[in-house]
Amino acid sequence: MEPREGAGLSMLDRLRRLPLPRPRRLRGLSVQLLLWIILPLALVLIVLSFFSITRHRDAMTQLVEDRNRGLALGEANRLAREVAARSAALVQASVGSPATVSDVPSDLFARFPSGLALMTRDGEVIDASGVGHAWAETPEARVLAARSVAVSGAQFESHFAGARDPHLLVGVGAGNGRALVGAVPAAALGLTESGGIIETETNGAALVLDATGRTLFTSGGAGFHLDGIADLAPVAPGVPGAGYIGRGEHELLVTYAAVEPPGWTLAVVEDVHAIDRMGISVVELLPLALLFVAVLALLAVSFGAVNIVRPLQELDRRARQVAWGDFDAVKEPVGGVQEVDELRATLAQMADRIRSYQTGMRDYLSAVTLAQEAERDRLGRELHDDTVQALIALRQRAQMARKSLAGEPPDATRAQSRLDELTALIDEELTNLRRLIGDLRPVYLEDLGFVPALEMLAQQTEARHALRVRLELSGETIRLAPDLELAAYRVAQQALANVAAHAEASEATVSVEFGERELQVAVRDNGRGFTPPDQPADLAREGHFGLMGMRERALLYGGKLTIESAPGQGTVIRASLPLISGGSNAQR
Repeated sequence: MEPREGAGLSMLDRLRRLPLPRPRRLRGLSVQLLLWIILPLALVLIVLSFFSITRHRDAMTQLVEDRNRGLALGEANRLAREVAARSAALVQASVGSPATVSDVPSDLFARFPSGLALMTRDGEVIDASGVGHAWAETPEARVLAARSVAVSGAQFESHFAGARDPHLLVGVGAGNGRALVGAVPAAALGLTESGGIIETETNGAALVLDATGRTLFTSGGAGFHLDGIADLAPVAPGVPGAGYIGRGEHELLVTYAAVEPPGWTLAVVEDVHAIDRMGISVVELLPLALLFVAVLALLAVSFGAVNIVRPLQELDRRARQVAWGDFDAVKEPVGGVQEVDELRATLAQMADRIRSYQTGMRDYLSAVTLAQEAERDRLGRELHDDTVQALIALRQRAQMARKSLAGEPPDATRAQSRLDELTALIDEELTNLRRLIGDLRPVYLEDLGFVPALEMLAQQTEARHALRVRLELSGETIRLAPDLELAAYRVAQQALANVAAHAEASEATVSVEFGERELQVAVRDNGRGFTPPDQPADLAREGHFGLMGMRERALLYGGKLTIESAPGQGTVIRASLPLISGGSNAQR
């Protein structure tokens, strides 16, 4: 009897002879996610969890430092905005050069609860509110008054009436060698709120120091040794800094940011060893949470594929339809999570605005075409009614003068009279032609520059209309590129034309500010005002073609146009045009 095939083979040999299953194609979404996302992520997490604890501590400290930088910068900016709002109100109140404290708006006392004082440049108190007499006699107030008179803009000083009662003094020039000074307790600027936010986020301490290093406010940090914070290197506004003070068990991480105005420093202090302990606990828990993270990742990927990826793909397809002019393609929902539908709704609003803008542009272009034809008709009528008729009259006067000279003997008196009439008609016609040419092409702009052209425009507007026009200049007056000067001039010209035609105003002010990076042109009037439309595209729809043209000119040069108006409150048209766009366009 022959033995069976495979008899006497070991179990291992038998397993080796078993047919292996054919590998399946690993192209399924679940398998791909597992192989290329979940498993590599798990391996990386495992390696990182057992990597150097010291390196992890450094990373955790850096993370906390970045967070504290953000907290310090955010709270410093909030505090700076609070101070800027109060100083702006004080600057506005000083514009009218008040003679006494009672002349300022009543709401200013609420912004400066510790009182207001009107002082001379020598520190003498002219007038002060009831609660302002005490601090107005201090050296800080006298120094601030002298600096406020000498330097434009708001000035600041810290005043310590007591160890627990620091104040911020704000001063501005009030004209005639006087200064308007206000005092606000540091606590009224929201320092307690900032301290509470920082304590909640960091379990640390918050400090506010003035420009001399004195402490204005402290919150939290019981047991911290805070000596040395004032010696940290200063930082520029908007750029937070960081440093360490102390050694050993008392080492503290200090992140700080400048509060500008008024030149304070806000510091966030946290114990370094508390950060290390938090990092160690995270390292110990990381391997235990690995499986849970992997499961959540799988669920998140599956959820995202069904509720995010597919709706976004459908939304992308519809967005391409919008690009071809089908603005109704994104009106119907595409499903998915709420954010995807909100994105679709936003795209639908954008499509509606594009369609509205196109309609407005068609109306604007139609109005521009009609305006061009109307302008041509006007020029034709003026040339026919004025210039041609004047030339005919000149010809007749010349013939009459010739007849007077041709007599025997010549009538010199009559000839002289005819020649005088001829000269007067020539002068009158030259004036009309210069006015007509000036409307078409501002010759003063090319010959003398932007500012002289505006001065001449103001004079011509006053001469033609019952309107008083003032010109205000600020900054260093420079010559600009010709196209930029022409754009700014046309904006001011159109704005003054609107005031004369529609505003029913008695006074208008043209303000020009030459900045380092932009030119600002503003035209203000005290007329009846109006309600500006919510969207720029509505300007053409409501018939504000002059405003639409000014906006298009500003946008053409990378600038912007803002309209501030209300019924009965006058109107302010402000255009901002950049001075640098691919190179300097200023000509010094």
